Amino acid sequence: MSPAQAPVSDPKTTTLIQDLRSVFIAVGILTAGLSVLIFAASERSIALQIPSRPLTGLAFGTLLFSLGGLLALERGWPVRVLAWVAMIVYTVLVTLVVQLTGGPMSPTVALYLLLVVGAAFLLGRKGAMGVGIVSALGYGLMLLLLYAGRIPLVPIWGLEVNAPELGALLLVNWVTLCIPMLVTAVLAGTVTERLHRSNQELRESERLRQNLTDMLVHDLRNPITSLMGVLDLLGMTLGEHLTAAHQQLLSNARHSGHTLITLVSEMLDVSKMEAGKLQLVQESVRLDVLLQESVAAVAGLAELEGLGLQIEADVELPPVSCDRHLVGRVISNLLSNAIKHTPAGGTITLKLERRPVEVIVSVADTGSGIPEEYLGRIFEKFTQAENDARAHRGTGLGLTFCKMAVEAHGGRIWAQSEVGAGSTFSFALPVQ
Repeated sequence: MSPAQAPVSDPKTTTLIQDLRSVFIAVGILTAGLSVLIFAASERSIALQIPSRPLTGLAFGTLLFSLGGLLALERGWPVRVLAWVAMIVYTVLVTLVVQLTGGPMSPTVALYLLLVVGAAFLLGRKGAMGVGIVSALGYGLMLLLLYAGRIPLVPIWGLEVNAPELGALLLVNWVTLCIPMLVTAVLAGTVTERLHRSNQELRESERLRQNLTDMLVHDLRNPITSLMGVLDLLGMTLGEHLTAAHQQLLSNARHSGHTLITLVSEMLDVSKMEAGKLQLVQESVRLDVLLQESVAAVAGLAELEGLGLQIEADVELPPVSCDRHLVGRVISNLLSNAIKHTPAGGTITLKLERRPVEVIVSVADTGSGIPEEYLGRIFEKFTQAENDARAHRGTGLGLTFCKMAVEAHGGRIWAQSEVGAGSTFSFALPVQ
């Protein structure tokens, strides 16, 4: 496997790659825009009277270096070394910009502070101090060359200044820049390291919590399954000898057991989706057939609840590439929710329609509806709208699973509702 293809497992390295890529892109966009503006300006800018042609070349050079940095990242170069090189090169380029825009009178000296803060986020306190020292040395060398008359002092603001005559003022200028810059380097580096340390501790705590939750939930499945088997066996062997009250108690126990198994399964599924371990098995699926199968699976329950089921689907729709099992579970979850929250005599309608780039599946009911304060977070874990006596029958994870499963396909899911007028849950899958 080539370096460019090698997987990066270290979170710190992954974060550094993302941050450095953002720096290269931001600097590239900024310098590209400045290059166009400077090149379009006159030989000397009106206000600052700075030479535009050398600055144009410097801006193009910075742009090329940023593009080269992006290419180096894609080729798998050592990211920390590349970050150090980038910060030092940008420091040299900023020094040249300062010299071309007036030296000690230039407004661009503030870029040194920006470099120090950027180095702190990329490389920590050592990086910030290193860039701060390099910036101080580079700026000091430029002032020394100006004082010695080896390089010209570019006049800005319409002022004609003789650098050798400034004498000690150049030293004062250097000190007044270096002290705040080095202090900023220490503060920014310290704050950044504390943030990184806190972030790492949070990630570790979350990992331990997730592992503990997964272990507990996984280990709960076996005893609950055994308990359900015992309850079923009791029902078969003692059914004729149990009183009506005992049979009701046994039925309640079996219902609670099924609720626990559903909760455990949904927690495991959501955990796998969050960890990226639940892989999609794509195949060509006719959604109208899948809707009919889902309705057939819950037809008996809907009849017991006194509900009507309707399907409005365009049978001419072409097959859609998706995970048949996951999409089927999404439809089943939405149907189950509709049945739970629709009173007897109500109607549940499934619709399937084609849009230009997606197919939309909707499950509409005539139930109690969802209050507006819950509608914005109904897909969050363990969130339920407590607006009717039947709400407690859910686990609060079904809609979370639906959202994650749909988004894993590149789709979207949403809900529309009005209290007392029912709810409509819809999801869209992209059509290739």
